Amino acid sequence: MMAIQVLAITTDLFLHSRIMELAKSLGAIAKIVTSEEDLIRETNSMHPDLVVLDLAASDYDPFSCAQQLRAMTSQPEILGSFPHVRTDLKLKAEKVKIDYIVPNSSFLKTLKSVLEKKVKAK
Repeated sequence: MMAIQVLAITTDLFLHSRIMELAKSLGAIAKIVTSEEDLIRETNSMHPDLVVLDLAASDYDPFSCAQQLRAMTSQPEILGSFPHVRTDLKLKAEKVKIDYIVPNSSFLKTLKSVLEKKVKAK
């Protein structure tokens, strides 16, 4: 049985460690990348079950990433988080069909419940 795989793009070290810890505690495998190119390359090679994007990122374009992921044959689900004051990002995320769009405050809680569901379903 394959473990659930999560691919996240972030340069935030705190978030990096939280995602890794959470995945590990649920028996999932997490990989963190820091660039759009790496995200697309890793998605093509590892076929993750879930991709995590920071919708307010300035060092990559999360919406371009989402559109590229949507064009793939093995489409992963996408979880995008945003600062709660940036409702514009929420609307943009809905347009590119991001599966889970959550404010940063409930990001880890949502990530945990999505992963728990995926682990149970495997």
